[in-house]
Amino acid sequence: MRYAFSEEMAALRLSDGEELHSSLSLLCEECSIDSAVLVGAVGMAREITFGWYTGSEYLTETFRETFELLALSGNISYKGQKLYPHLHGVFGRGDHTTAGGHLLRVVVDHNMEVFFRPLRSILLSRDFDGWFEALVPVRRE
Repeated sequence: MRYAFSEEMAALRLSDGEELHSSLSLLCEECSIDSAVLVGAVGMAREITFGWYTGSEYLTETFRETFELLALSGNISYKGQKLYPHLHGVFGRGDHTTAGGHLLRVVVDHNMEVFFRPLRSILLSRDFDGWFEALVPVRRE
């Protein structure tokens, strides 16, 4: 993992075999980022686990094939005492079909470039709202 970080943006390059969620969490811990919004990303993946939340659990499906990252969105907040990258993505296959949804795990194939913006005036955390741990944005003083 290689990265550069400023007050306005963080740029991250992941290499073959690195995992997206844990890499984002590590970068945020090293740079004292507790809240951020994903701006964009490009690259390749070779293993993706998607989750579909039923209200009580995630139904998961893992794909092990080569994909190109077409779209990535989400945010980084705290869920309990742990950083939580909440990510959704769309990935394309060589035949131009796609797979997408809530991302639980993404393993990089060759290279992935991720850009996200740290939030300094807003704190993102999560709180149980009766159904799941929903986003709680709070303006910092």
